[in-house]
Amino acid sequence: MWKTTGKVLLAAVLFLVLNLLVSAGIGLVAAIADAARNAGNVTPESITELLQSNPWLRTASFALSAASGVATAAILYYAMERERTWTLGWRQRDWLPKGLLGLALGALLIVLAFLIAWIAGGIAVVDAVLTSDVVVALLFDVVLFASVAVGEEVFSRGYVYGVVRRSGGVVAAVVASSALFALFHMNNPAVLSNAFPMLNLVLAGVMLALLREWSGGLWAPIGAHLTWNFVQGDVLGMAVSGVETPSILRVESLNDFVSGGAFGLEGSFAVTLVTAGASLWLALAIRKRGASASAGLS
Repeated sequence: MWKTTGKVLLAAVLFLVLNLLVSAGIGLVAAIADAARNAGNVTPESITELLQSNPWLRTASFALSAASGVATAAILYYAMERERTWTLGWRQRDWLPKGLLGLALGALLIVLAFLIAWIAGGIAVVDAVLTSDVVVALLFDVVLFASVAVGEEVFSRGYVYGVVRRSGGVVAAVVASSALFALFHMNNPAVLSNAFPMLNLVLAGVMLALLREWSGGLWAPIGAHLTWNFVQGDVLGMAVSGVETPSILRVESLNDFVSGGAFGLEGSFAVTLVTAGASLWLALAIRKRGASASAGLS
């Protein structure tokens, strides 16, 4: 198990190093673009504003950061897992139906959390807008959130989950991959505003890890991760793990405890209920399938 722990720590360090290199590269490009835009008057604030407002730079930043996750998983898997008695979960025969199932599940669960927060009086819908500018922004964000889903799932539920599961079993794999997944969001805005953001990040990781186990591959969790983020931000108008996005709905927070405040729904008890409920259902389904398999062998 110590060998496995070392592999997980190595994966975390490599992922952070690659992310740092990507951030430095994107920051340099943004600084050059900002200098051209402001006649050489560049400040950290102006660079940040450009990264947030320019859809090309914003999407490239998230996509390249996500590529760090894929690169880390691929490098360590093909370099260190030479026996390859387990798979990353990328090559899945029924990838399309599993992916579509994940897309539907992610959208359904985040809408359910939104309805819980709305019924509880934490959110008010102020307006709905679907202009050409919003449509273009949404198209950029589909690419952005697809990149994030692939990068984070290949790293967390692909490599980390797989390498821990091989030596420690399903429970250890769920715990390790979920904890690391939550820790990698520590730099997100408002993540420490209350106890719910970190709790819900862990629970979301548990849910996605169990979905990976239940579905037999990465495509269901990738799909769920994609629509969870996209629908939450670009459709429902909530911050996505503290990050604001263009959106169709305009909403107002009436109660931060219920709505999640600046962190978005993932800072709300509504997401706690939804992710805990989904995780319980998946755990029972996995257990039932295991019991059925054992009965079939007896």
